[in-house]
Amino acid sequence: MIGILGFIFIIGLIIGSFLNVVILRTVSGESIVFPGSKCPKCQTSLKWYHNIPLFSYIFLRGKCAFCHEKISIQYPLVELFTATIFTILGYLYLSNIINAPETMSIFILMYLTSIISVSLFIAISGTDIIEMQVSDKHTFLLIGLGLLYSIIIGSINFYSDYKFGFLKWDLFFIPVLYTIAATIIAFVLMEILRRISGYLIKAETFGDGDSYIYAGITAVIAPLFGAKNFTYIAIILLVLLLLSIIVAVIFSLPFYIKNIIKSKNWFLLCTLAAFIIYTTIHLYGINAYWFYNTLMFVISTSILVLLGITLCVEMILSIKRKENNGGTQIPFGPWLCTSGLILLLALPVFLALG
Repeated sequence: MIGILGFIFIIGLIIGSFLNVVILRTVSGESIVFPGSKCPKCQTSLKWYHNIPLFSYIFLRGKCAFCHEKISIQYPLVELFTATIFTILGYLYLSNIINAPETMSIFILMYLTSIISVSLFIAISGTDIIEMQVSDKHTFLLIGLGLLYSIIIGSINFYSDYKFGFLKWDLFFIPVLYTIAATIIAFVLMEILRRISGYLIKAETFGDGDSYIYAGITAVIAPLFGAKNFTYIAIILLVLLLLSIIVAVIFSLPFYIKNIIKSKNWFLLCTLAAFIIYTTIHLYGINAYWFYNTLMFVISTSILVLLGITLCVEMILSIKRKENNGGTQIPFGPWLCTSGLILLLALPVFLALG
């Protein structure tokens, strides 16, 4: 297994190097094929040995071989991150194959779909972070990938049933139709959220491309998790959205607190601190069986809800007062991609446990 994982890691580094090109040339509007690799500072064409993933950055000590300007840390980070995720997914799916070799072809298909999805997640996140722009090509590729996976799975289901003398066309069409439905619902849901929140707050909450990102990720996640009815789709949409919000809050909280202090909104800061502290105590109390009767639980939960409502109202008012101007603005697309990545990593673990 070590040899296979080593090979996957090297492939991941190469793909990561290519993703750097995709990200930067999507932002600049250049072709990802021509011209060849060049230094973004001095525009000098690079030699092949300047493009060895990760190692060239180390040997060149993070500087261009010609103009000696610093090379962005983005290059090795994207390469290393891509290789690491590819390898982790490879290990998880290889473990499943070892435990259930009869389903090897399905696991290989799921793995290939997952790493292609991860590559597109990285490209989408990179362009969104650098220039807050999303390429329709990347999101449409995600949707196409999800549909292709559904078609292949549907074909396998149909063929497996056909071998035993049955002809059930619904086995082919159900995965495809539910993938299409999940994609459309995801796009419409995010558009509704974007427009309603923008109208209420009078400020942009989600970007134009977030609806396409949400739809693209759902198009892949839904068939991979075997969405076969609208209940499955609703759960996947809810988990994906809530997980994105949780990740965004966790990583954005330090920047948000900094902006609150800068604007001297002490009431909002105290409300936020009270909500975090009380939520922690409330959750601990549930695990420690503090609420030995229903009334105590209802009272504690009601206090938590009131704190949450107060916090949300004050946050909306602070946005309306534009107290966050000058702060660090982070697009929502990368958080959607992060939640999609978490689900992709969780899938083979669920399969192993199931």
